[in-house]
Amino acid sequence: MHFISIARGGGAADSPLQRVRLDTAHGHILLSDPATRDDGRALLDRAATMAARYGLSHQLRSIEGIKARERGGIRPPAVTRETSA
Repeated sequence: MHFISIARGGGAADSPLQRVRLDTAHGHILLSDPATRDDGRALLDRAATMAARYGLSHQLRSIEGIKARERGGIRPPAVTRETSA
C-alpha cells in the first residue's frame, strides 16, 4: 500500500494505461483483506470500465481474471483479435 500511495502521489498515473495499472494493483491488494474487499471490487470495476473504454484488452483480461479468482471461479477465456472485434 505504501508504494501504491507513492505512485499515485508522484503523478505516475498520467495516462489511461497507468491509471488502469495502478487501480488494478490497488484493487488487488484491497481484495486480500475482508475489511477492504468491497473497496477492492469497486476499484477493479472502475479499472475494467476504463480499460474497456480505451481498448486496453490485455489489462481488461487481467482484471477479469483477478475478479474470477476472487469469486472462486474459472479464469475467463483469452481475448484475441477475433473475439475482441
